[in-house]
This record gives sequence, C-alpha cells and structure tokens, in this order.
Amino acid sequence: MNELNQKLSKTAYILIVGTFVATYSILTWYFSATVGRVVLEGKFPVGAVVTLEFENYFGGVVRQEIALADRPLRDKQRVSTERINAPVKRFTLAFSLDKVNTPPGKSVVNLYNIQIEQPFSDFTVISKAQLPSFFASDSFFGGRNSYIQLKENSDRSQLTAELESIQALPRAEWYWSVFPALFLSFIVWLVARNHRWSDIPAFRDMSLGRKISTQAEFDSINGIRGLAALLVLFSHAAPGFEAVNMGIAILFVISGFLLSKPFVLNPSQIFDWQKVESYLVKRIKRILPMYYTFIFISYVLTMEFDTAARNFLFVEASGHLWPMTQIFAFYMLLPLVLLLTTGLFRVNKLLPVVVLCAASYLWLQTMSDWQPFYNGRYFKEFYLYAFLLGVAGAYLHFGFGKLMWTDRWPNLLACVVLAALVLAIAWSAPVAPPAFIRPFIASFYGKCVVSLLLIILILRLSHTWLRLLIANPLFRSVGVVGFSFYLLHGLGMQMANHLLTAVLGISETDPRSWTLVVLAFAMTYLMSLISYSYVERPFFGYREAPLNTSNQGFKG
Repeated sequence: MNELNQKLSKTAYILIVGTFVATYSILTWYFSATVGRVVLEGKFPVGAVVTLEFENYFGGVVRQEIALADRPLRDKQRVSTERINAPVKRFTLAFSLDKVNTPPGKSVVNLYNIQIEQPFSDFTVISKAQLPSFFASDSFFGGRNSYIQLKENSDRSQLTAELESIQALPRAEWYWSVFPALFLSFIVWLVARNHRWSDIPAFRDMSLGRKISTQAEFDSINGIRGLAALLVLFSHAAPGFEAVNMGIAILFVISGFLLSKPFVLNPSQIFDWQKVESYLVKRIKRILPMYYTFIFISYVLTMEFDTAARNFLFVEASGHLWPMTQIFAFYMLLPLVLLLTTGLFRVNKLLPVVVLCAASYLWLQTMSDWQPFYNGRYFKEFYLYAFLLGVAGAYLHFGFGKLMWTDRWPNLLACVVLAALVLAIAWSAPVAPPAFIRPFIASFYGKCVVSLLLIILILRLSHTWLRLLIANPLFRSVGVVGFSFYLLHGLGMQMANHLLTAVLGISETDPRSWTLVVLAFAMTYLMSLISYSYVERPFFGYREAPLNTSNQGFKG
C-alpha cells in the first residue's frame, strides 16, 4: 500500500475519485427510465397522425411524428417510433386528424396497448385497462374497455386528443451505473500509475521550444495561433462577435511566416533539392492525415462520395474547409517564391521585403476577381497576398539583426501592441471603428497587414510581460492543436448545441450564446487533443530527446 501511495500523486487520487463520481452521476441520470423505442398497437382513423414527445429531467424534448397508414378503422395496426435511447421523465401522445375529411363517428382511437422498450430496465407494457390511469386526459371513455375520443381543437379545423403520462416508468437498477463507473475508474487508475501528463503528445509539445527554436518564440507563436483559432470559434458561436476574418488572416500570415523561416535563416537550402523535397514531404505529412480523416468521417461515412472525392483532390473545400485548398496551394508555390526572393536577399536584405509587399498589393489589385477554389457553394478567390505578406515578415524578422528601437521602451511598446491587438479584434467584430480607420480595417488585406505587424512585434517583445498574456496556457494549448481545433470546431458546436437543446432542454432564441461557446470549446478541445496526439502527431516529428518512460505516475 505504501508503494502504491508513492506512485499515485494527489492529482491521480482526485482524478480517480472524480471519474467515479462523475461517471456514476451521469449514468444514474441517463439510465433512469431510459426509453429505446415505443410501439403502439390499435385501430386508428384513416389519415390520423400521432406525435410522441419525450421529455427528460432537464426539460429537453425529443419529438417524433408518425403518419398512420390509410387502412380502414377496423384493421389492427402496429406502429413504432425510431430508436430514442434517451432518459424520459414523462412522455405525451398527441393524436390529430383532419376534420373535413373525417366521416361522422370515425374519430375514435381504439388503442390496445403501448409497449415501451427500456434497455436498462424491464420491458414495459401498458395494457388497455391501464391506459386511463397511466395518462392524464379527459378523452378516455368506456371504462376498462376504454377508447380515445378525438375532439375539435380551438380553431375547429382538426380533431385532436392529447395524452400526458402521469406515472413514472421503471428505473434502471443500481448496478447499471456502478459497474461501468468502477470499470472506467479502474482504467484511469492503470493509466495514472503508468503515465505522466507529459506523455500525452499535445501536452508534451507545449515545451518543445528549446528543441526547435527558443522557448519564448515557440510559446508566442503557439499563443498567436491559439488566439486565431479561438477567434474563429467565437465568431461562429458567440453573440455579437464577428472576427472570423481576423482569425483567418492571422492563420494565413503566420503560415507564410513560419514556413519561410528555415530558408531565410539558411538561404542556400532553397537550391538543395533534397531540402526542398524534405520540406514538401513534411507539409504533406502535417496536413493530409488529419484532413483526410476529417473528410472520410464527414463525407465518405455519410455516402457523399462525390463530395469526398473533390475534397480529397483539393478541387473542392466544402464549408469551413475552404482555407485548406489555399494553404495547400501555397505549400506548393512557396519554393518558387523563395527561389526568387533568395536571389534578391543576396543583393540586399531589404529587397525581398519590398518586392513581396509590392507583389502582394499587386495581386490584390489585379487578381481579386480570379476565383479558382470551389467550396461547395461558390468559387472563392486565392488569398495569395496573405501568404506573401507572411514571407515578407519572415525576411523582416529573421533576415535582420536586433532592432534597437524595440529595446528602448519595451514595456511601453508592449502596451501599444496589446492595445492595437485588442482594437483590431474589436473593430473586426460589430464595434464601429473611427471613420478614418474603417476603410483599412474592413478589408481582408488590411487585416493581413495588421496581423503581420502584430506577429513581428509580439515576437520582438517576447522578453516582456506581453508574452505572459499572449503565451498563456489557454492560448498555447489551443495553438499546439490548432489545425485539428479548426477542422473540428464545427462538429464541437453541433454537439454542444444538441446537448443544450435536446438533452438539457435549454432553448435559445439566438443560436449563439456564451454557454454554447464554453461547451463548444470544451468538446472541440477534447476532440482536438485526441486527434492531434494520435492522428496528426504520429505522421510528423520534432527532433526530441528520448523520453524517460519510467513508471512515475501523474505529477500534481
């Protein structure tokens, strides 16, 4: 026991107990009166429709409508709902029938029984004699051999009857919750004894700065990427927040910035085909595994083979995937761009910056109408200028020595940079900027220029307190898994919205809410953590020192 206590830290104990309590509580709620399917057996009027509503303990409602077959009233029918698989506190049957086409005396439902499949409890059958006591309704007549009379609704256009359950369904036995909770806690116990937090690739990679660059630069870059990914999520889920273009601009610019870095630091690499080939292979390994996995799940498994094929071949990038075609096209074009700029760099260090900035503006003016990328709804232009600005930034930042003016008043400059970042985000959302700023900040090109300046200044000031804000644990953790986070944030929003409406019964008049943001973030990050660690990460690698695989348990 003492040895076990030494191996398990306080964090692990808390995690195990928390896992059991949370799992037991959730399963106890979920297994209580869980309904799988409902079958109605009886004789129904021709043209009748029955609507079944199942309400859970949070007020969430699952609704299914069944159009009854056009059979004579004398013929017995058996109709079934689709699978529900949800906890039910009460359910309602609502019969409706068009009054105009119903002959007199043909508006009676003769319901023989209701059969309720309960996966974690007994199969429940409500007999004909039990119907009046199980449901609250004034539509029953006939005593034990009861019938349901359809009556006129308020506008007298239909005949209706509504039955609301007043008796509770049988609940699941305790062991349906205890045994799975114990099993999951046991799995957590095994993992906690034999692994550390740092063994998870997404967490381990947060501290790789000392191996691939400086830790300050690495943290700042991940912080910026995490901020950009969060801007996209917030713009799609938060009320009154519209900074998605600012987030995309940062992602595009920083892609050009980072991919150019090795060639700017060592210009001769661009003339070595093995180095260029290695760059292309790394880019393919970095983007295709997760991208193709997402396409497979989204389109192949849903049998949309034509859409899947177009997305696999980068002919189409459906919906929020539209940046993928642009990024991959830039991957292929970058060596050609660097061949030109490397020659210019040897002539004068500032020349590539001037040429790339001029080329980006010229592309904006002459090629903005060229829309080669189809994204499922319309053709989209190629924002090559955003990536070219990123390459120019790499030459400006890595190609020059230390800028002395950034060291004169670093804290004051950090305040200016932070204020500019906050204003750039606010003015991208529905906050009206000053009139003289509006034409500049409203354009995507303007956002790219602002993004470039902010990226360079944040990196130059990474030795100040600004790094603590930009490279905070939240931003950095999202930045590490940023690619998966962007791909999966739409799915995370759908899951969060379903949890709020169908499970928790919270209905929002506005589809956006901060509650949705929090839940969508939690679900998206969890999925991204797994996909980055076990789908993305195995295909690419950093030069890392061997890990100590000794049994040390989780470190608190």
